[in-house]
Amino acid sequence: MNLKSVVSSLRVAISREVKMGMDLEFFLGTLFEPLIYVMLFGPLMEKLIGNVNFGGKEISYLAFMFPGVLTIIGINQGFRGAATFIQDKFRGGLETLFTLPVPRSALFLAKILGSCLRALIAMSVITLLAALMAEGLSLTLSGILKSFLVNMSLVVALASFMIYLLSKSQNPNLPLAISSILLLPMMFLSTVFYPESVFSSNRLLSLIVAVNPMTHAARLVRSFVYSTPLLASTLLISMIYLSALALVSLLLGARGFAQALEK
Repeated sequence: MNLKSVVSSLRVAISREVKMGMDLEFFLGTLFEPLIYVMLFGPLMEKLIGNVNFGGKEISYLAFMFPGVLTIIGINQGFRGAATFIQDKFRGGLETLFTLPVPRSALFLAKILGSCLRALIAMSVITLLAALMAEGLSLTLSGILKSFLVNMSLVVALASFMIYLLSKSQNPNLPLAISSILLLPMMFLSTVFYPESVFSSNRLLSLIVAVNPMTHAARLVRSFVYSTPLLASTLLISMIYLSALALVSLLLGARGFAQALEK
């Protein structure tokens, strides 16, 4: 199969993934929760605690929280990124896909890119809403694009890892069970909702926050959105950490997907 055929097949496969994935679960699982944070939680917390000092500037709490909400979307869609794989594997569609003259790696990549596109749609909606609601939120195209790219690493890492786990399991509810256990601790033990200084007095919490990928993503996204420079070492560590997670998970996911029908 030549490159042109592979690209054409990949485009068709991605289109299939987007159509399958844009369902009620996407709106309730990936989009609805961030809408609640931006429209309800953020404004209420803003009235309770007022402005937040970030980068030497006073900004509204909603403006401070907004980059973290983008990171939540990345995590949510990452956990739900294997939804179409679940449909294919447990409803018999995977056997049909594997008989097509398309490399399995291309089919796997289409599932990951489909998850990224769904996350991109959700992040775009939330960005537009936050721009209308958050006082003092000044966005640049460059900052938004960089922040989207950072959060895509979370989507790639988690979606790939969920596909890997499901390829070894016969339980279609596995991603839901894992996300139910991990999602809230990951959100609240990160800098999504709070400045890093909140955790500085507790060594154990500081350690957990430091290894939480949501902390690294939220740190980078805030820096890009507000053009606030980070120490070169901090920037490098966060970027390498997220890239390594995405790469390792991608390799595991591709291997698991290719062997998903083997006993």
